[in-house]
Amino acid sequence: MTRGDLLMLLYWFSDTSAVPDVRGIRGLSRLTRMAIILGHETGLDADIRPYFTWHATPQGGIASVGVWQELLRLRAYQVTVPIASMEAMPKEELAERRYLLEEHIPPHERSEYPLPTEFERDVLTNKGTFFAAKREDQMVARRIDVMKRAANLERLPLAELTAMALPLVRVPAGR
Repeated sequence: MTRGDLLMLLYWFSDTSAVPDVRGIRGLSRLTRMAIILGHETGLDADIRPYFTWHATPQGGIASVGVWQELLRLRAYQVTVPIASMEAMPKEELAERRYLLEEHIPPHERSEYPLPTEFERDVLTNKGTFFAAKREDQMVARRIDVMKRAANLERLPLAELTAMALPLVRVPAGR
């Protein structure tokens, strides 16, 4: 799964849970927090290191250049589209984006990271909905295939099962 896949699935579950309304995700700050929480809970942060790089901001927020990059890529690929919400940008949102621009994005790249003048809510396009649904189907199918192995694993002798599992243990014996 790529970083873009994770974000697409966040939008997918956000939108499909809001049926009949399409709500999307409000703001980069909210998306960043959801990505770190759900990425960790699904184990994706352990699969791709670093999945995203997270920074604590001086105001107590959480910011990620990677999440911002992926959001801009999804827009460029017409997978998501920003919808203006006709309200001012929240202070936290502006502070976190400015922090990234000043501290983590090289000066020659800053023009590629626009600071919106009004609050944006991103939603999946039809193209994004198709790809997110397809990705979810693939993930479910893969998990089912993995779980089908349970019956065969249960039949193995304990010593063989131990030999398969031991390399996955990260704490040395006796500690």
